[in-house]
Amino acid sequence: MYALVIVVGAMTRAADRPRSRRILRLIALERIARGVLLLATGVYLLFHLNSDFGRLAERVMRAIELDPRRPSLHRIVAYLRHLPASELRIAAIVALGYGALELVEGTGLWLDQLWAEYLTVIATSLLLPFELYELVHRPSVWKAAGIIVNLAIVGYLAYLLMRRVRRSRPLEPTTTSERLDEVSP
Repeated sequence: MYALVIVVGAMTRAADRPRSRRILRLIALERIARGVLLLATGVYLLFHLNSDFGRLAERVMRAIELDPRRPSLHRIVAYLRHLPASELRIAAIVALGYGALELVEGTGLWLDQLWAEYLTVIATSLLLPFELYELVHRPSVWKAAGIIVNLAIVGYLAYLLMRRVRRSRPLEPTTTSERLDEVSP
């Protein structure tokens, strides 16, 4: 039974070169940090559903020396003042779920698990259209930077996965006679 666990564990390990593992560890740290932040945000929102987030935003803006009376910032403060508890609850649940997903991805990448690479590519790719939509309708430098980082992560992990598949696939015959030799008895 113990040998089976070792074999299965070895099959799910990515076992990349040290340089690739360092990059995967950086991606894992980014995912773990984002996951912890999202979980903390979700928990905070759940326990502060009836708080005045407009007042909180105004205090934060003043603390970092922004003027909350500026039209763009005032709109944010006004929106946050009238945010219903039902929307906060939904945002909290989404933050908790997405934070858990990010922690699973990060932990799996840190432990060099192959399934985590697939999960990260799939989950990040599925969210890219929503990020692009948001960037088109409400452009900002931060959103563009986030999309660039996510595209780089997906591209890098897809490259690693394709390279691994190519290495594990046996060489295919190149000529017709070689293919016919395989078919004939």
